[in-house]
Amino acid sequence: MKTLMLLTLIGCGTNEAEREHACDALCDELVMTCGYTAYPTRESCAQGCLWDAENGKDIGAEFQCVQAAACDTFTILECAHGS
Repeated sequence: MKTLMLLTLIGCGTNEAEREHACDALCDELVMTCGYTAYPTRESCAQGCLWDAENGKDIGAEFQCVQAAACDTFTILECAHGS
């Protein structure tokens, strides 16, 4: 249920606060859950994510993909390049 609500917010997010919320969710998954080494801190992840979001990347789709990847590094890389 929480994921569904988050995805609804992410899918509709166009303003800065919504982009930040979407990036928080993605970075929690990448840094806190998966320990993804490309982002040693949440701040480094957030900077990259916000830049991507501002340039039109669908962070909601990437978040869904990363969750489905279950912390598999190669799949996470595909998520980052496919979203």
